[in-house]
Amino acid sequence: MHSDIAQNRVSLLVPGGDIEECRKRSLEILSYTSLLEGKDRKQIEDLLRSVSVRSVSGKGRKPLPYVLLVEDDEVFEVIRRRGLDSRCLVISPDEISPGLEQDMVLVYGKREIDEDRLPIVSSVHCSAPEHEILPDIALEELYPILGRVKAASKLKELFGLESCSSQAVELMEELSGLSGGNTDPDIITQKVGSIRSEVEQSLKEAISELTLSGEDTLSLLASGETGVLKDVYREHAKMAADLVRSRIGVRKDLFRIKYPLEVDEEALDSMISSMKEQAAGERFDRKVMLAREIISLRENVLLELDWALDLDWRFGMGCLVHDLGLGPFEISGEFFAVKGAADINLRKDGQFQAVDYHLGPMPASMGAEFSDLDISNSRTAMLTGANSGGKTTLLMTLAQTVIMAMMGLPVPAQKAYIPSIDKLFIYKPKRRLDAGGLESFLKELLPLSMKVDERSLVLADELEAMTELEAASRIIGIFLGELSGRGAYSVVVTHMADEIGKFTDCRVDGIETRGLDEKHNLIVDRTPVIGLHARSTPELILRKLEAKARGDEKEIYSKVLESFE
Repeated sequence: MHSDIAQNRVSLLVPGGDIEECRKRSLEILSYTSLLEGKDRKQIEDLLRSVSVRSVSGKGRKPLPYVLLVEDDEVFEVIRRRGLDSRCLVISPDEISPGLEQDMVLVYGKREIDEDRLPIVSSVHCSAPEHEILPDIALEELYPILGRVKAASKLKELFGLESCSSQAVELMEELSGLSGGNTDPDIITQKVGSIRSEVEQSLKEAISELTLSGEDTLSLLASGETGVLKDVYREHAKMAADLVRSRIGVRKDLFRIKYPLEVDEEALDSMISSMKEQAAGERFDRKVMLAREIISLRENVLLELDWALDLDWRFGMGCLVHDLGLGPFEISGEFFAVKGAADINLRKDGQFQAVDYHLGPMPASMGAEFSDLDISNSRTAMLTGANSGGKTTLLMTLAQTVIMAMMGLPVPAQKAYIPSIDKLFIYKPKRRLDAGGLESFLKELLPLSMKVDERSLVLADELEAMTELEAASRIIGIFLGELSGRGAYSVVVTHMADEIGKFTDCRVDGIETRGLDEKHNLIVDRTPVIGLHARSTPELILRKLEAKARGDEKEIYSKVLESFE
């Protein structure tokens, strides 16, 4: 998860509630794996990270580059009530001065003022929306999160969905980038100078090619012009006008056609002033149009951001289900079973042996998925087997399965069948062998058996002797009998099954050890065999240690092994 919202949703996942609702949520989360199909996961996560970036809030709103010219005091009061006087300079017609560089917008009420004589870019009624009076307002909410909006738009595209965010991005970038453009006096002056040089060079070449008759010479001496020269001047006046129109975009005579060519500075200043006024008006009108479109898209853009933040949750949960190989669960009536289960920590590493296990009366129809259904329908079992055989891991897997199911999540199994369980007890005794060890053990264990009912799951690990073997067996036997009598689902790991069995009628399951491999590691079938008392086979552990030991240490392991033989 990349966003605070998704991370908060994760923190709110707690076990509890109606198991049917939990199952519905888990199935929905299972469906999120479809979001990963055919997708570049890194690309999606990078975009989700961009969508989730927090916006840095500025210190108040920046002044906007406008001057509001209010028609009268009544209009000013309207502007003040709307708070627009805090966004830019507001003046009356009497306060107009040549030093005001910002675009001036007339805000009117009755429209009883001569607008033609005012240096304004536009006129707007005082009741118009804020973004039509000050169009840059349309940028204030979305432009600071432009990167997030772009990422949301790209995500929509990658998932084959229509998006309005890309259009909003284009509009905002255009509105933000609108400036004086070609009306910059320096740029225009440079263009006029380039045109002058080009026309003057052409004029020079044309004049140098003229052949004057005696009559032309007399006319030139008398008036400074001839008929032939007038034609050349007329031709180059047209050339200059065409170049001004094509390169600057206006129809204006800017040159005194003679040699050398002269620029009409007064005409140039008038053109620049006129162009600036016209461009400013057109630019403002364009800004208003863009602002309207941005505002019309605003709600949908924010909805797309919400969609992207929700995708962060759904895609993240889909990755969780995919990476851990989680599966569905069904609600059972009287039994608890897992098929292809493994601890989530093992699933994370990808190296695990899946386990099948069940408790309680299972219908015969489940025989295709689970074996040994006819051996026992007990809800309570003692789990036996080799050290390092996976007994404790199985307990944790069963606990994870119930907890994740009741959180509304898929479970760490190919499939699970879960009854209504609202109490989970996990007991692992403290390693206290002092004088108070037995007393603490009894005070912890026996009261626990009084808290359970048919909606409880008890997982107890390493219930070993804290006193003499027979006395300990009696105590644990009473404990198991109480669990069974109250209908609780329970699995107790112990190496004392034979002795405990003398004091209670309880199912015994076993995890079998089949020997050592060539590297002296235990070969274990981690799925318990129902009804089998599996021996702990400490001799295999000793043989493993003997194979890796040297010297005196190897000798002592050998002596212990001989005693087993």
